[in-house]
Amino acid sequence: MKRNKDLNACIAELQAMLCGNVVEPEQRKYVEQAVELLRRFRRKANPSPAIAYRFVRQIAEQLVEAYLRK
Repeated sequence: MKRNKDLNACIAELQAMLCGNVVEPEQRKYVEQAVELLRRFRRKANPSPAIAYRFVRQIAEQLVEAYLRK
């Protein structure tokens, strides 16, 4: 249950960024992809550590790409 609350909080934070004027238009695509990856991870019933690490890596890549690209 705690895991879902944490994931929901992360998704809510990223969506709040999308709703506000915090993200540039070119960054929006990467943040939206990160939100979609979080939603896909949330749907996994019992992910193995390898799957969890893979999702974390992909989400981090999306967010880094969003904020390093200018």
